[in-house]
Order: sequence, then structure tokens, then C-alpha cells
Amino acid sequence: CFGTRTSESVIGYLMDSVEYFGLRDGLERAINDGFVEKSREGTVNFVHDKVREAAYDLIPESDKKQFHYNLGKVLHLVCDGKNVGDTILVIAAQINHGREFIRTDDELCLPIVKLNMSAGKMAIDSCRHKAAYSYLEVASSLLPIDHWESHYDISLRLGFMMASAANSSCKYDDAEMNLRRILKEARCTKEKLPSYFLLSRILQAQGKVVDAYSTCSSILTQLGETIPETVEPEEAVDTIRETLRKYDEVYSDDWLGKKMEDYTLRYVVRFYAQMNTSAFFFKVPHIISYFVCKAVELSLNNGVCQHTPLSLLQLANVVIRSGSNASFAHRIAKNAMALSERFHSNDQMAELSLIFRNAVGHLECFQMGARRLRVCFDSALSSGNADIGFLCAATSINFSIFSGEKELGSLLKEIDYQLHLLETYKSEVSKKYILCSRVTVSLLIDKGEETSTEAKEYQGDLSDPGNTFLDTYYCHQVLRNFWLGYGERCRHFAQKAFDRIQQGMSFHGTFLLHIIKIFYALNLIDMLKKKLNPTRQKEVEEIIESMKVTVTLADSNIRNKLELLQAEMHGR
Repeated sequence: CFGTRTSESVIGYLMDSVEYFGLRDGLERAINDGFVEKSREGTVNFVHDKVREAAYDLIPESDKKQFHYNLGKVLHLVCDGKNVGDTILVIAAQINHGREFIRTDDELCLPIVKLNMSAGKMAIDSCRHKAAYSYLEVASSLLPIDHWESHYDISLRLGFMMASAANSSCKYDDAEMNLRRILKEARCTKEKLPSYFLLSRILQAQGKVVDAYSTCSSILTQLGETIPETVEPEEAVDTIRETLRKYDEVYSDDWLGKKMEDYTLRYVVRFYAQMNTSAFFFKVPHIISYFVCKAVELSLNNGVCQHTPLSLLQLANVVIRSGSNASFAHRIAKNAMALSERFHSNDQMAELSLIFRNAVGHLECFQMGARRLRVCFDSALSSGNADIGFLCAATSINFSIFSGEKELGSLLKEIDYQLHLLETYKSEVSKKYILCSRVTVSLLIDKGEETSTEAKEYQGDLSDPGNTFLDTYYCHQVLRNFWLGYGERCRHFAQKAFDRIQQGMSFHGTFLLHIIKIFYALNLIDMLKKKLNPTRQKEVEEIIESMKVTVTLADSNIRNKLELLQAEMHGR
């Protein structure tokens, strides 16, 4: 009844009952006869699946449900009130065979609901999300029709647990249905906040970034925040300057020791951080900068919480992308990661590492950052943050392309594996980034003649100022056309990227911009060698000078590229 193996502790609990008092003698006979054996891990195992099947077939088919149910009831009675660890999963699995029996006993329904909720929580905590959802479904089925009136607290907690488990199991429709029910039935805004937040994450995972942004914006407005539709670039610049001044003034041990006590305010910080993440995919930079600063100022004024590190990393990202003060941005980012350790923010670690890498990763050992993202990919998927996990994967793939650290055939297989997983996890937000990388690798292998796929990259509306994917797209176009020998096309797409910066549609200090500059300069040097455009020498010299500045902050990642450009210029 327990499968091919069960723990000795479960056997021990059964032996404590009157009903199974003689189990010890039967078990010893089975061991002596060679049907079962004890392992060093503390389990009792059938020696073969066929032995288990033969033993299980001794129970008449019509009695099996009742048999499982009786086992579960006895275990539940013996273990009630004890901390039995994983055994609670066994108890719930056995007793759930008798749902039709439970429904006839009103006094038993609520204890079994609580049992399944405990089993569901344990399964969620150990990243067994599908199993968790099955336990929670049973719990939900045993509640009365009017459970939101008669058992409000249980309904609220169970609904959110089901939504969380469904989200982590890629059952987004079920997750959203549970969240919508909570938002309808919950009695106050405070009790709706976790559901609104999870809903915004689910919408983003499915690529509905505008809806995710609107959800955050709506609840922030309900909480008293002012969310303007537009922000002037000058206002954003002033806000960044003031936020940095205040950060420099406030940051101290005293501030780090000041905890943000207000539950609702902590959620305000959290919603701002999530809104900024969604905004990245379709809003212009100065709007994102403005809202990032608003979130950081809440922490600067009211103390730190577990969501402060994420806001600070977003601030570091804004500062370095504005091209104003890379060393200050690096300091903010490192302080944010140190602060996250105080809160043991394991569920946020993938997102924190992703933003750290995108913001200031090029100022540290880039290879270590890329390896960290590969680890974060696994942890994000297991914890239910698929959208963040795949963004980690997309960033790691980009690094492999730009650095040349992997053989292209192996990299293409890795990308195809990621695209397959994307279909399984129904995660859309990073799909175009990974597809873009796939096209680049395919072109570099054989110009796409044998390695292309039907799935094509999609760059979106080229005239949309909030289309931040274009930064990645233009970077890949520059790289592709350089290696394929299309000098004019390489120059064309580099100029497109530079134009976006001039028009305030993109950021100045991104690592992608450094990649564009390097390949653009190499392309110009090649043109100079061929005496195709001698007037371009000044542009190359300007890029070299800008890289000399960057080397003072990121020696290990930029110096070899600077020396390559200098050598090429010298040898032309």
C-alpha cells in the first residue's frame, strides 16, 4: 500500500496502534522469507516490484480504497499532534483514497482538510509542487459550499497555497482562477496583497507585461501611491540625483538596523519592484528610473525590509545605465547583496543575482557571474519563479555567445533545450531573447542553412520607444554582421543602437553597449584597412578612449578587448 518502500518510522507508528499491533511479527517473517529487506537509509523495501504486486493483489480490488483509508485513519490517529516530518505526506496520501467516506463524516472533514494543507505546505517547501497541488485539491474538495463564510481563514490560506502550487506546476489558469476568487472574497485590501502580487508575477511569466504592470499600478494607487502616466526625463534625472544624495547621507549601520515594521508599506516596496521589472520590457528608461527611486526612498525614509535589496539593485542598474557613476552603482549593488543575506532571501536570490549581473556584472569576474546565473536558473524553476529562471538562462546564453566560451554546436543544443523547457513552463517573457540568441548561433554555424528552425525571432514594433528588446536585437545584429563580413550592415545596426541612446530610448552604460562598441570599432578598423572610409578613424579613437575609462572599473573584462583594438589600430 506504500509502494515499493516505506520508512521504518511509518512501520513504527502502525505498530503503536491496536489495529496493527502484530505487524512486527509479520514483517520479521517477510524478511526471513526473503520478500522484503531493510536498508541502511532506514527504509523497508520489497526486493522486487513483482513481489510488491503479488502482495498488493492479495487485497480484493473492491476493498483497496477502504484498506488505504483505514491505514491513513490509524496513522492519523496515532500521529495527531506529533511532529512526524515527511510521514504526514504518507498519512494524507493513504487517507485521501477514502474521500467519499470522509465526506459522510462532518466531524472528520475539517481535520482532514488541515492534514492535507499541512502535507501541501511540506510538499511546497520541498519543491514538490505537483504533489502539493494534489493534496490541496483534496482539501478544497472537502470544504462545504459556503466555506468562505463558515471557514474564512482556512479558505483564504488554502486558496493562496493552491494558487502558489498551481503557478509552480505551470497551471497558470488554475492559479489565476484561485487568485481571482480570493480577490473577490477577501474582506480587506491587506488580505488581498499577496494575491495581487502573485497574480502580477503570473501575468509577467506569460508575457503579459502590460497587464502585470497595470495590476501593480492599480494596487499601488489603492494603497495611496501616485502613479503618473508620464514622467519628464529632466524630472527623472533630478529624482535620481536626490535619491543618490539621500542614500549617501542615510546609509549606515543605524539605518541597516532600522526595520520597516509596517506590513502594507513593505508590500508597497514589493509592488514597486515588481512594477519596475514589468516596466523594463515596454517603458522608456526615465519612467523606470523614476519609480525605482520612489521605491528606494520608501526604504531610506522608513527602514529596511526583505524587499529593499531588490529595490537597491534596481537603483544600481539605473545609475550605471545612465552612464553617470559606475563606481557608486557598484557600491550600491554590493551593499544590496550583503543586505539580502541578513534577510536570508533565498526565494529572491535568482532575481537578485540576475539584476546584479546585468547592472554591475561586467565590473567583476564575468565568468563567475555567468556560472552563478546557471545555478540560479535551476533554483528559480524549482521555487516557482520560471520567468526569472529563463531570464537567467537567456543572460547566460548571451555571455556564452559574446565570450566564445562554448563550441557553437553545443551552445545550439543548450538553446534548443531551453526553448523546449519554455514550452513546458509556458513562460513567454524571455522567449524572444533566447530565440534571438538561437538565430545568431545558427547564422554563425552555417548561415542558418541547416540549423535554422521554423520559430523566428520577433523584434516587435521598431518605432516603439519602450521596446527595450531592440537593445539586445541590435547588439546581436552588430555581432552577426561583423562575423559574416557584412561591414555596412554592422555599421547600420550599431548606429541604430547609438540613436536609441541619443533619443533617450535606451541606457548609456549597459554591457550590451560595450559589446556593440567593440565590434563596431573592429568593423571600422577593417574598413580602414581596406581604405574604404578613412574618415572613421576618429570614431575608433573615441571608442578606445571611452574603453580606457571603463578599464579602470572593469579591468579583467575589458582590458583584453581594449588591447585588441589598440593592436588592430597599430597594425592596420
